Amino acid sequence: MLSSPIILYDRPEIAPESPGDLFDATEIDEILSLRTLTLTEDEKREARETDPKAAEIIDRVDAMPPELLERLHGAIRSPGPRRGWDTGTDQVPVFTTDKPWWDPGADASVSPETDSVTVAGTSVARGDKVRLRPAGRADAQDMFLAGRVATVEAVLFDVDGSTHLAVTIDDDPGTDLRRAQGRYWYFAPDDVEPL
Repeated sequence: MLSSPIILYDRPEIAPESPGDLFDATEIDEILSLRTLTLTEDEKREARETDPKAAEIIDRVDAMPPELLERLHGAIRSPGPRRGWDTGTDQVPVFTTDKPWWDPGADASVSPETDSVTVAGTSVARGDKVRLRPAGRADAQDMFLAGRVATVEAVLFDVDGSTHLAVTIDDDPGTDLRRAQGRYWYFAPDDVEPL
């Protein structure tokens, strides 16, 4: 039986960035590598003595050059076309700003509360109602919401050029709490039907 704290694809694979199996091939390599690096020399020695697999993992992480560790930080893999910036080439756009990319003030051209996106010929913005129609790339959690009516709370643009709709489910008794905490469900524009 395969158990994972994250939802895996039907045919999961080890990412090409991974330098090797850290235990059961379903972990997040960067987190476990960084955690392994925090062990004291005594803890590493103890772990090496308990199991050959543990010794192999510790030795590999200890010998990992910084550029390899940096590669574990993440990669953009789109299951479909790269919406918003697909130029027909494999070049990823470079965003330059004085502020870090995660700072909401880094790009004054976006405003999640007032931005809109066209879905099936209809402009969709905050406050609009949509019916959720998750596509084939949706995960199991999204599929449970298929057919439900939701309210758009914000239109968000990813650093990779993708657009996301932050929504709350209209018949969910916890909607007011989710809205107060800023916790939403996120869907691509082609995963919704404007109402």
